Amino acid sequence: MADDLKVLSDLKSKFAHYDDYQRCLTDLSRAIVEINRINKESAGKDEIGTAYHQQVDKPTENLTETLAYISKRLGTVVEAGNETSDTMAKSDEEAGSQADGF
Repeated sequence: MADDLKVLSDLKSKFAHYDDYQRCLTDLSRAIVEINRINKESAGKDEIGTAYHQQVDKPTENLTETLAYISKRLGTVVEAGNETSDTMAKSDEEAGSQADGF
């Protein structure tokens, strides 16, 4: 069992950059959606177009799925970090209030 539970005073700021990362991933996702749209409309339906899509479509889908997975996980980290920070701040406030009562 831990002797002391310590909370960094700047805990919330430690997670601040994760919001920036998530925004970057959202921007990247939008760009990939546009690339996918252009890709689906390009190369035609002839033999060359079919060969093109056989080579390009699946890796593009995998990239889209991977990015969505990373974005979701990053969002979970941001939420958990903010919730932890808020909980710890409330605990500190409550402990301070109870200590003032003695």
